Amino acid sequence: MRVIWEKLLDEHHVTAAYATVHRYLTKHPHWSPDTLVRQPNTPSGDFLAAAQLPFQSNVIKHYRALLTAVRRDPKRHGLDGSYATTTAFVLGLDAGSSWSMLTGFQEWLVVRLGKGHDLTWPVLVRHLTPGGWTHPLSAQTDVAAVTTLYRLIGEFFTAREQPDGLARIFRNYQSWAITQDWYHLAEAADQD
Repeated sequence: MRVIWEKLLDEHHVTAAYATVHRYLTKHPHWSPDTLVRQPNTPSGDFLAAAQLPFQSNVIKHYRALLTAVRRDPKRHGLDGSYATTTAFVLGLDAGSSWSMLTGFQEWLVVRLGKGHDLTWPVLVRHLTPGGWTHPLSAQTDVAAVTTLYRLIGEFFTAREQPDGLARIFRNYQSWAITQDWYHLAEAADQD
């Protein structure tokens, strides 16, 4: 048990208490809750990845619930409901998770937009808002941007919760990136 916890901390940069890891592992179907030993005749595979799925899923459920509450009543959470304060709140949540809550979000948005690898996710969301980029935001486009942000985060969480979801997000981004001219500039410079 301790080895798995240390692996999560050291190799996967997951910040979790030992008791949390123990609780999730005792619920895993491949482990006996009494002895925490591998049960015979169970399929082999990457147990660490399998054990991480329920943990990540529960964390994402927590963020979904919190963001739903904020979307429904922003004033209760100290926000005015604007895109600026909503973005600041989401950035704060991400910072509080050691930047892991939105890992892959920018890449996922770039693939959806088909451009913008050099833009931050708040700017990409504005580009994906119906009507596209507008500056400055009017009251109507501000509401549309906030609605789009919540919708995109929800879709991103759904994609990320899938088995191999985060890896798939980065594979899709890499597949997109290698089709871009700027991606091959370093190769062209090396040939000169």
